[in-house]
Amino acid sequence: MSDTLWQKLHEKMIIAARGRLPDPPPDSQLIRVSCEVAPAALRPLLEARRLTEAILGEARSGRSRPRTRTLFGDTPERATEAVVVELWNRLAKQNGARWVVVFDAVERADEATLAALSRIVQQPGWLRLPLLLVFRDEPKAAAAELLAAVRARDGDSVVRGEEALASEAKPIQWSSLPPDVLRALRAGALIGPGFEVRILAELLSVDPELVLERLQHAIDLGVPVEDRGEGKFSLPSSALSALSASIIPSLAQAWHRKLGRLLGARAARAIPPPPPAPGIAGTAKFQAESVDDARVAEIIDMSHEVVDLASETAAATSGTPGGGDAGARPVAPDASRPQAVSGEISDPVESAPSDPPRRPVQRKTVLAPPAEGARSTRRKTLVLKPDVDMPAPVELAATGRVAAAPVGDPLIDNVRAAEHMRRAGDLDSAAEHLCEAAREAAAMGAPQAAVEHANGALALLATLPVGVSRQRLKARALLELGRVQWQAPGYEHGFTLARARASLEAARAELDADAPVELVVDLAQALAGVHFDLGDAPSLAQALAEVEEASRLLHAANDAIGAARLFNDQAAVRVRMGDGAHALKLLRASRAIFDARAQDDPAALRELAESEHLLANLPLHARMRLGREEEGYAIGLDHAIAAERAFRELDDDRELARVWETMGRLELKRLRLEEARLRLEAAFEVQTRIGDLTGLAQTTEFLSEVLAWCGRNAEAITMLRDSVVYNRDKGSPRGLVSNRQAFTALSSRFAQLPQHAGGLREVEILLTAGERELGVSRPSGATEAR
Repeated sequence: MSDTLWQKLHEKMIIAARGRLPDPPPDSQLIRVSCEVAPAALRPLLEARRLTEAILGEARSGRSRPRTRTLFGDTPERATEAVVVELWNRLAKQNGARWVVVFDAVERADEATLAALSRIVQQPGWLRLPLLLVFRDEPKAAAAELLAAVRARDGDSVVRGEEALASEAKPIQWSSLPPDVLRALRAGALIGPGFEVRILAELLSVDPELVLERLQHAIDLGVPVEDRGEGKFSLPSSALSALSASIIPSLAQAWHRKLGRLLGARAARAIPPPPPAPGIAGTAKFQAESVDDARVAEIIDMSHEVVDLASETAAATSGTPGGGDAGARPVAPDASRPQAVSGEISDPVESAPSDPPRRPVQRKTVLAPPAEGARSTRRKTLVLKPDVDMPAPVELAATGRVAAAPVGDPLIDNVRAAEHMRRAGDLDSAAEHLCEAAREAAAMGAPQAAVEHANGALALLATLPVGVSRQRLKARALLELGRVQWQAPGYEHGFTLARARASLEAARAELDADAPVELVVDLAQALAGVHFDLGDAPSLAQALAEVEEASRLLHAANDAIGAARLFNDQAAVRVRMGDGAHALKLLRASRAIFDARAQDDPAALRELAESEHLLANLPLHARMRLGREEEGYAIGLDHAIAAERAFRELDDDRELARVWETMGRLELKRLRLEEARLRLEAAFEVQTRIGDLTGLAQTTEFLSEVLAWCGRNAEAITMLRDSVVYNRDKGSPRGLVSNRQAFTALSSRFAQLPQHAGGLREVEILLTAGERELGVSRPSGATEAR
């Protein structure tokens, strides 16, 4: 049976096995995940992702939590199963061992994991690494649906595994076991259906080797303990029930509380602290640069004089007020070269002679040329080619298991800590851990898991009497929920701007007058981001008010550097409002503060990159002097190239794609259609891959315009339709207003082409429905800058 199962797995790629997993052949390596260990939203998939990253040499042990962003969102927006499948497919291409992914005790997995596995099973040809789903007990509900999906894929893909060990059926006299063995088994049963030796040892305050010896003794005495490998063990349901029932309630509560504290402490240790802010560790350097708090305050207090944007932007580039030589301007990419980004472009921002040189860019991003005769923009490919070779796969002994050292995961540990604290009766601590888990899940690109954890925290708090500390905790949970609803795609899950605004406003209603500044500022920034993406005039005014209030609070708390980090957010709103003069002053102030430190401070480099991107956007939103438009667009491209280099250095695909979109729009303004198309298609591919719905809505609209200019009329209509769908799903009034203007222009262009009437009619129906849903009135003219 063993040989038959493994042979069939390599033939069919995905199979389900009922019963025990037989030993694998010697040439196979397993990525094995037990679904019965600490069930939590998407935990098995996230653990499989972490193990695969470690094998590929991409473990993120040094990942630090980014500071909260607002108008420049950092939250990954990609489905967890898409990330994991991509990693598995990369592993399948590696030479060496034959890797197999195994999910054990699948029937015990959470519903989100079962749904994700079902989506993987139902897409033929997607997964190129063998996947084995092992069901120990009779599957029910979602687990039964997953098993049915495997059977529907191929009726011969569900096989019978090995029979259960005879020892499982033997009655066990638990009280006759040695006390130390029984203690270890009881503690293991309390941890859960599957338990790890390292956690069990910490709970019992003994050496892990001693725990292993006690488990070995239990097995020798006939206890059906199964060693799952990597220090993980499991017990059958009957044994779990008997052992759990034998623990007195007071001991169980004490153990649960201790487990909650142990796991919570481990989760905190697993997250490296963020880099120290310049206002703390970098105070001396900051003052040495002669940009003190008084100067920051002076910069903020500025007039609203009218600025000639073409000359002022050139002055910002050279660092000389009122004009001057802009320095050697990089040439826009040659359309004959299939490069979206060139690694040899010099820095367009001329540094002062005393400034240290910028760090060299380590990556190149190459846009593969379109296939001969290809017509659909959806077929273009973005190829990321690092300058260095990919890490070689980890060489492991052919034991049939991944011999990796156990690594703590802050998301999983926080979820487990929450469950143990709940069982111990400490619901406040449980809710706090769930809030942390929600933030970690969002940062890992698992928005559904983040929402589940945030809602879990809210459900716990709803059972407790109202108090100030609990109201603040509720505000935190609502803040995490609102962030996901704002930044993640998923109309069907309620991830819309309207839902996000409602959650964030509910969070604000929970705050008292003495709430911590950090929480109040985080909330104000998130609300500003939602209003910014809504984009109508009242929303933009509210976004500006939120950011300015956050800046005032930080100044009152003597955090001038924190306030300076809001310059870019304020400038972004000003740009969209058409107030280029004020935006330009803010951007120049931000560069004065962060430029010198960008070479060794990732936070400062990000601020600089955002400033450059916003400077690139100025010519698209502001009125320039007649006859100087070409100069303004060229200068905008200079700034975009500087932003592009910085975001590549930061490995930020989301912002890099949005910079490419800006570059495409600037090239479109210059009527350089091929350059515009290449830039926008590069942005489209990346945004599709990472799930940036807001970015896709804008990119597809401008791709529509470029394709129309190129005579690719049917594709132009398709792209505009997609843009309407994205804006409608996200609930963006500003996006639909822009779509209406684009539709009017496209309809006029194709008025004499009856073959496109049907496609235009479909766009009109979708657009009208979206406007009605969001209460968007049709503009009398194209008054908003696109």
